[in-house]
Amino acid sequence: MKKYRYRSVDCRPGLDRRDFVRSATGVCAVGSLVLGVPVFGQEKQPPPPETNIGDFMKVPKTKHSLPGPFPGKVVEVKDTACLVNEKFDQATVTKMVERGIRTLTGVDLKKSFRMFFEKNDVVGLKVNPVGPPLINTRPEVVEAVIRWLVDNGIQKKNIVIWDRFDYMLKEAGFTAERFPGIQIEGLQTMDESENGTKWRDASGKHVSEANFDQGVYYFAKGILGKGVQGYKDDEYYLNQHVFAGEYSYYG
Repeated sequence: MKKYRYRSVDCRPGLDRRDFVRSATGVCAVGSLVLGVPVFGQEKQPPPPETNIGDFMKVPKTKHSLPGPFPGKVVEVKDTACLVNEKFDQATVTKMVERGIRTLTGVDLKKSFRMFFEKNDVVGLKVNPVGPPLINTRPEVVEAVIRWLVDNGIQKKNIVIWDRFDYMLKEAGFTAERFPGIQIEGLQTMDESENGTKWRDASGKHVSEANFDQGVYYFAKGILGKGVQGYKDDEYYLNQHVFAGEYSYYG
């Protein structure tokens, strides 16, 4: 399998650490003498852009709206038997997930299910596929969650494992072979090759554009994906972000 490396913003600074510390020390000293306070952080900030966040805040909340019934509560589950000879034991992981659910909710698995879902719901499982096999969401954990959902009446066809980039999902083990009957959706395709153009269709648009609902969006006036620092050009920005205007669409 081809290995990809996710390339994002180029964050290389224009000076090394020694030069930065030397410059910062000098500026702070002068700032303290002249102004009485360090000058860092004193620059006048531009006003925030006009957005449509207020429209979102007007949408009525339901019992299932974020932040959910247990805001800020975190449950930690440990079991050394989950990893045997560098391989995860599915049975142990499943028991750990179930114990975590019961600890969080204070009730059994069936009652806890009804606190979050109804049987006709479509359930999206947002995973982190970055950095396999060390820091990504483990497929074994997802399998345990799916078992809990299915055992309580959610149909497999109504469960969606998803993330932003399709190839990352595959690299992390989220495939149709591993999860039969479950929908696996990568919102976006990106061409990682140098000067690649596979991300454009015959009409010149991003091949992933149809995956976004352009009726649902975040708007920020004056914020455009043009000449963004860290991207070699606007084409490379579009390759990663699909859209470059004031509207950011949801998938």
